[in-house]
Formats: sequence, C-alpha cells, structure tokens
Amino acid sequence: MSFGESAALYNLTRQAYPSEVIDRVVTILGASSEHPVLDVGCGTGIATRQLAERGLDTVGTDIDSDMIEEARLRGKARMYHVMPADGLDFKEASFGGATAFGAFHWFSDEASVQTILRVLRPGAAFVVVNKNDAGDFRDAIVKIVGRHVALRQAHPKVRYQPAEILGSNGFQAIESTVLPTVEQLSAEQAIAHARSMRLWEEVPVVLRATIEAELGDYVRRRSNASGIFERKLEVTVVSGHKWEQC
Repeated sequence: MSFGESAALYNLTRQAYPSEVIDRVVTILGASSEHPVLDVGCGTGIATRQLAERGLDTVGTDIDSDMIEEARLRGKARMYHVMPADGLDFKEASFGGATAFGAFHWFSDEASVQTILRVLRPGAAFVVVNKNDAGDFRDAIVKIVGRHVALRQAHPKVRYQPAEILGSNGFQAIESTVLPTVEQLSAEQAIAHARSMRLWEEVPVVLRATIEAELGDYVRRRSNASGIFERKLEVTVVSGHKWEQC
C-alpha cells in the first residue's frame, strides 16, 4: 500500500484540526478576503474543508492523485488539482493567502517556497501548520516498526524549521504560535494512524500483522479505563507575509 493508496484510510484516521487552530489560521489569512486561498499539500482535504466551512474560497493542491480523488469526493472546496508544490500552475498573484497543513516538510525546498510566494498577492500570508507529538506516540511507532524494518523515512522533520525557511525565502513579519491539544484515539484508530504514515510503505506485507499487534499492545497499556489513548500534541502555527512590493 502506497501513501496514495492509503488515501481513504488517511482521511478516516487523521483527525480534523482543533477549532482554536483554525481560528488562528483564519485570523492570519483574513476571513473577509475576496481572493481564494491555496491549500498546498492538501492531502484528502481535511483542513481545506475546515477553511471552506469558515467561508474561505479554498483551492487544494497535492502531488498525489489518489489523495486528490478522495478530497474531490468530500467536496466543499472550490476545486482540487493534482499539482506539485514546485510546479503550481497558476498565474502570478492569484491567491489572497496560502496554507500548508501537516505537509510543508515535504516541500520546504527553495523552489517550492518561491513558487508559493509567486502565486500570492502582495501582503498575503502563507500559514504553515504542523502537529507535533508532545508525548512519545510517534517515537514509539518508529521504534516498534524499526525493530523489524530498516526505515529510510523515520524522521522526515529532522532539521525542519519552518520559520527560518519562510524568512530565508523572502517572507516578512514571521510569527509562530504553539497551541497544545489532545487527540482521543481508540487502539484501532491508533494502529490505523500508524498504517496511514508514509513509513508504512516500507513495511513488508508479511510483517504487518506482527507490527500491528505490537502497536496494539503499546497503545492498550497506555489507554484509560474507557480504552481511550490520549495523544498529546503541540500544534505549531507559523506564518509569514509576502512583502507588499514583491
């Protein structure tokens, strides 16, 4: 199962962003903007839909056609496109804002960031949002899977500093906010979350049942009396604006 082939699973297991996170993003973007907002690396459109529900005119892009197909089935955005971040096929200054939810570490290279900058209107904001584990959930997944598989993509966010990346690529007025939150997961949801991660592509089919059993043991030992595992998170919201004269 590839990352794209897991689109339906991804959509079912990845939880929506807390309302306070969306509030913060909408405030930065400016909810009354008359221009559309571009959600880059939108995946199955989870956050794209949340922004659309707040009245923003949203357009989603992702490099993965299966993810975009799933997003189109869910609707709400104006449109979705299969498109890489370094090849956004839009006219210059087309968008009144841009976002990247949980995906910027995959396209934080200079070519992609400069392309995002190009399609923004002067003064528009680019908002980068990431969920970061405040506990050991992700590290535990990597450790358990790593017992069986020599992982190549265990830590994609190593040396990933979005504020520095935006600043070094011409964005101005960089701001960063951290919002703590907790996701409530059943053991089945926690295991499905691991299966929706990109590292799962590296797990041979013959090993998946064994690894899922070990993940289940880990989660159940840490669940409360109701069988709920609490995943502690810090959601970072980093933003920068395109200089008015860019």
